[in-house]
Amino acid sequence: MTGDVDAQAFSTELAELKRGGCTVLVASDAPGRGVACQRLLGAPELDRSHVFLTTSTDVSEVLDRHRPRRTDPGSFAVVDATPDRRSTAAAGTATTPQPAAGDDWYARVPDQTDFDDLYATTRDALDRVVSGVDAPSEVRLCLDGLDPLLEAVEAGDASEEGLFRFLHLLAGAVRDVDGMGHVHVSETVDDGRLGTFEPLFDATVDIETTATGDARQRWRLHDSGRETDWFQF
Repeated sequence: MTGDVDAQAFSTELAELKRGGCTVLVASDAPGRGVACQRLLGAPELDRSHVFLTTSTDVSEVLDRHRPRRTDPGSFAVVDATPDRRSTAAAGTATTPQPAAGDDWYARVPDQTDFDDLYATTRDALDRVVSGVDAPSEVRLCLDGLDPLLEAVEAGDASEEGLFRFLHLLAGAVRDVDGMGHVHVSETVDDGRLGTFEPLFDATVDIETTATGDARQRWRLHDSGRETDWFQF
């Protein structure tokens, strides 16, 4: 970490956010996205509980990426808000089977623009996995794509006020369980579309992939305004 930012002050502030619960916005390019997500979820050998809210990624892919972490219902949940379930033929090519309706770790929200249902289902998942947690930041939440929700607002299929309220409540729910959440958004989404929603997050993390194929990150903490230069994962 280089530049004018005080590395010790940055590390201290970030540690305080993690202890009290926080949510970060991750603006990432496609190659760098996976590395950032895995780091924010915590290393597989760490004892973490996870909630995935997916708006665009098939559940079988979420399960494949989650390996070898635990998938017992007490520490793992998937809220499936993808617009359409994958076809039977396509699902047959997956390395992981599609979930059954009775799977305790799985919940389906058929309309991703029904923000009340989306929040209530995700909150139920958070409350369930937190029951076995002993320390701050052990609960990790990933919302895999803000883009479809922004596009729904832009198309008039959902209200900006409704999305704002949903993200506000979601961030509050993560703080309530002393968890750490991250929300992915494409780096191509312009600041004008994000301007209303970005202040709801505790930090923004920009991720990019260098010419050599390495992913690097840049953090901005919103309360203090501290911003790092680019540094490697």
